[in-house]
Amino acid sequence: MARLADLAVAETTLTSPQVAHLQRLVASWSLPCDLAFADLLLYVPTNASAEEFVVIGHVRPATAATFHVNDPVGTRVLRSQRPAMSRCLLDGQRLEVPIAFPPPAGAVDDTVEEGVQAPIGTRFLLADHVPVRCGDEIIAVMAREGEAGLTRTFGQLEREYRDLFGRFCQMVEDGSFPLERAEQSGEFREPRVGDGVLVLDRERRIEFASPNALSALHRLGVRSEVVGRRLDAFGLADGVVRRALETRFSTIAEVERAEVSIVVRCHPLLNGGRATGVLVLLRDVSELRSRDRLLVSKDATIREIHHRVKNNLQTIQSLLHLQQRRLDSAEAKRAVAQSARRIGSIAIVHETLSSDATDEVDFDVVARRVLRLVEEGFDSPERPLRVGITGSIGELAGQIAMPLAVALAEVVQNAVDHGEAGRNLEVDVSLLADPREVGVRIVDNGPGLPEGFSLDRDVGLGLTIVRTFIISDLGGTMTIGRAHDREPLGTVVEFRVPRRLSEATSVG
Repeated sequence: MARLADLAVAETTLTSPQVAHLQRLVASWSLPCDLAFADLLLYVPTNASAEEFVVIGHVRPATAATFHVNDPVGTRVLRSQRPAMSRCLLDGQRLEVPIAFPPPAGAVDDTVEEGVQAPIGTRFLLADHVPVRCGDEIIAVMAREGEAGLTRTFGQLEREYRDLFGRFCQMVEDGSFPLERAEQSGEFREPRVGDGVLVLDRERRIEFASPNALSALHRLGVRSEVVGRRLDAFGLADGVVRRALETRFSTIAEVERAEVSIVVRCHPLLNGGRATGVLVLLRDVSELRSRDRLLVSKDATIREIHHRVKNNLQTIQSLLHLQQRRLDSAEAKRAVAQSARRIGSIAIVHETLSSDATDEVDFDVVARRVLRLVEEGFDSPERPLRVGITGSIGELAGQIAMPLAVALAEVVQNAVDHGEAGRNLEVDVSLLADPREVGVRIVDNGPGLPEGFSLDRDVGLGLTIVRTFIISDLGGTMTIGRAHDREPLGTVVEFRVPRRLSEATSVG
C-alpha cells in the first residue's frame, strides 16, 4: 500500500504543511472511527477544480464491521459520482447522504437522493462527508462510510458515541483536530474506545460512563454513582484531566491502586477553540503490570545468581593462587596459574551479566578485561609482554561470550608459554564481526609453529579446550598457521562462531 505522503505528492497539489496536517489526522483518527461505528476515508481533490478525488487514507473501526473489505487507498472517484463530496469541499459544510455502491453505470448520487430505484443487489452506502480544514483552507474530505440500515444507532451507548463523533467532526471542520501535541507513553498500546469511555464536562464532572469504563472504575474501588461527580471525589487524581483542559493537548497518566493499574488517556473536546469537555479512555493494564513486576523480580534474581557465581569463582581463583605459592614444582605452579586464569575469565563474564538486566554482555569490554588479566599475570622484566586489541564485536549472549572469552585467554596464554625468554613478545588481537558471525584473530611474534604441526595431532590442553569450546560447543571454525607478515615468523590463530545462539546450536 502506498504511503499517504507519496500519494499526496504524486496525485494532488497539496503543500508540505497540508500533507503534514493530513498525516497527523490519519495517525490519530482511529478514535473518531471507533466512535462512528464505520470506516473513515480521506478524499483529496487531484486538482484545483475538484473534478476528481483520490483516497489517500482509510481506517476500519474496532467497534463494527467494515464496509470496505478491499483496500480503497489509491481509488479515484469522479465528481459526477460523488457530488456531495464536491459540495462539502467547496462549501465547507458537513453532508450526510445515501449512495448506491458501487454506482450503476451512468448513475450519480442525486438519483439515489431523489428516490430513484437502483438495480436489485445494489448496496447502499451511508456517507457522512466532513470538511477537513488546515489553516484557512478546506483541503480534503473525511468521509464516514457504513452500510445503510446496518449502522448502529440504537441505545444510549451508540447515541453517546455518535454524539462524540459529531464533536470530533466539528473539531476537524474547525481545524483543531488532530490536536497539535500528545503526551506519549510508549509502554502500552493506546487505549481504544472499546476499553472504556468517560465523557467529562468543562468542570471535570462525569457526564457519561460506558460499561467498560464503569468496570475499570469498579476495579479501582469506585462503587458509588459516578455521573455528575469528579474523579477526585473518589480519591483518584484528576491532574491528567486538568492538563488536557488547560493545554488543549492529549494527555496520559496511569492510575494505580492496590494491584490494579489503569491507563488514562484524555482528549480535550474543543469548539471554536474553547474546551467544552474531555473524552477519557480507560484501559486496564493490571495484568501487564503484574507481568512486569514478575520480570523485574526474575531479572533481579538472575543478576543475583550471576553475582554469587562470580564471587564463588573468584574465591576458587584466590584459593588456587594460595595453592600456587605453596608449590615447589615450576610445572605445577604453571598449571595452577593457568587454571586460575581460566576461572578468572569465566568470572569476568558472570560479573558483566550481574550488572545488566539482559542475558547479553558487551564482548568488547569482556575481551579487554580478559586480556588485561592475562597481561598482568605474565608480564615480567624477563619476559616483557604487550597485548593490543582492535575491532569490535558488540553485544553477545552470555552463553557465547563465556566460552569465547576463555578461548581468547587460552590462545594468548599459549603464545606467552611458547615465547622466547628475554625477548619482547607482542600479541595483537582483532575482534571481527558481521551480522551473522563473530570472530577473534590473534597474531604474535613468537617462534612460530614447528615444522609439520597439525591441529588435529599436536595440541596441548589449552588448544584442546579452545577446540572444544569453538567447534564442538559453539559450532564454529578454528584455524592456526604461520604469520607470514611478522618478522621473525610468528603464529596466527583465528576462530569464528555464529553470532546468535540459535544459529550456533543448529550448526552444532
